[in-house]
Amino acid sequence: MGLFARMAGVIGNFFQLGGPSGPGFNNNLGALEARNAANNAYAIMRGATPSGDNDLTTKAYVDEIARPFIVTAQANAVSALISNTATEHYIVVSAPGTGAAAAYVAGAILWDDGSGTGNVAILGPTSGQPIFCTAALTGGTFTFNADNEYIWTGSTWANIAPSVAGVVSCIDFAIGTGASQSSVTSIPANAIVLRCDVTVTTPYSAGATISVGQTGTTVLLQATADNVPQTADEYMAEQRTAWGVAPLPVLVTVGGSPASGAGTCTVMYSSPQA
Repeated sequence: MGLFARMAGVIGNFFQLGGPSGPGFNNNLGALEARNAANNAYAIMRGATPSGDNDLTTKAYVDEIARPFIVTAQANAVSALISNTATEHYIVVSAPGTGAAAAYVAGAILWDDGSGTGNVAILGPTSGQPIFCTAALTGGTFTFNADNEYIWTGSTWANIAPSVAGVVSCIDFAIGTGASQSSVTSIPANAIVLRCDVTVTTPYSAGATISVGQTGTTVLLQATADNVPQTADEYMAEQRTAWGVAPLPVLVTVGGSPASGAGTCTVMYSSPQA
């Protein structure tokens, strides 16, 4: 106890613990490092969950709490536990699991740690926790657009972008000669479409027609009489059109089976303020 009470430090830069094979601390030009016994590689250091502004963070804290999860896949009513793969990524539970996977509740995030061993960890869902989806995920209780950020409200994943009332948002995508072409990204429920543009950059073959709308109402935003596909130009349709009670992508319908033609479709919309 006497030695311990009076010991202020060591003269050397490396302080080893647990004998010749134990790890230690190294002073590297004023930076404190956890090093292996040979002091030629870093060693793992562990600690408690941080609570203060200057506390060091653990990997679990960073992975599970401190940043949005980058979600690349979904688990949709799976019945078996999901194994870790060789690639670290996050999975959103779009419909609850069953059987052995019953712990995968709707809205939870599954963490594949990239180790290739064991099963994925279950994170949340935690109210206010954001996720960022890199791919469009459909077919489950929740659906997600590619390259969109979502917040867990306690009961659903809410898309941040269209949730800002009063802000005008824009969907813009290329169109070709396909009979049915989707924006993939959805306009949210109860939005108001303010403008729909069809820009023809390469004139379409004779007999081609273009309409813009949604599944079930293909001429909601532009009818075939609102544009001339055979003439390169921008065809604007300012309006105030209710999108409806369901989130749906924009649908461009090209008639006449043209052999050539190209352009873009641009739709501007807003979620009205209360």
